[in-house]
Amino acid sequence: MKRELILIKFGGSTITDVNKPNTPKLNNIRRLISEIKRAGRNKLIIVGHGGGSFPHVPAHKYKVHLGLIHSKSRYGTSLTQLSARQLNHIVMEEMLKAGVDAFSFSPSSSVVANAKKITRWDLKPIEVALTCGFTPVVYGDVSLDLKQGVSIVSSEEVFRYLALKLKPDRIIIGTDVDGVFDADPKQVKNAKLIGRIDRSNIDKVLFGPGTKRKYNVTGSMESKVRLLYSMSKDGAATCQIVNANVPGRIHDAIAGKKVVSTIITAK
Repeated sequence: MKRELILIKFGGSTITDVNKPNTPKLNNIRRLISEIKRAGRNKLIIVGHGGGSFPHVPAHKYKVHLGLIHSKSRYGTSLTQLSARQLNHIVMEEMLKAGVDAFSFSPSSSVVANAKKITRWDLKPIEVALTCGFTPVVYGDVSLDLKQGVSIVSSEEVFRYLALKLKPDRIIIGTDVDGVFDADPKQVKNAKLIGRIDRSNIDKVLFGPGTKRKYNVTGSMESKVRLLYSMSKDGAATCQIVNANVPGRIHDAIAGKKVVSTIITAK
């Protein structure tokens, strides 16, 4: 029987304090790993995580996302790479402590991008790791870029490429909100959760030519919706945005239980 392949992302805001540079939320990291371990039995799991307050600080300071634009660009790139690895080291260390046989894959060591999009990445090692019983771990990182020298490949971009090539059954995105709302739930008290986004309402949720905007989805969440819908369309995966700050949500999502969230599917 074919085992289900699930991509699971820990958002940077769920595993780090975004207001304090280089500050991990160890309790959250440990809890999320425990939830994955308990619910992920008999499933193939690839874990990805954002950078949060680790690589984002030097990346912003040296404008790494713009490429090799000044004399300190290479230094800033190296510092950003190091910071991303430092957070990944913490995640890996906690996985091993929890008894998860994790295997880390650094995008900066093997990815080639072009205009901030991954164009080359040999995923055979990740496939072999899954076959051997490991839990692969990937993360947002820097990359060499054919157009601008270097660029940032976010954890979302990493997942986009993985989804395109590996065709996972499900993609679970752990964030700091319950899902997609019709307004920013952190600012609008009565914002309503959109429980499902599919072909019937995608044009009402997103901006688009010739469409009338019904929902006021915030910019950062809008980009996530666009990307996840595209992933589902390209690979038929069902995507889910879950509040990873709420204990048990990630566990229940992996287990296939009904949970407060937003389901995104192109089906």
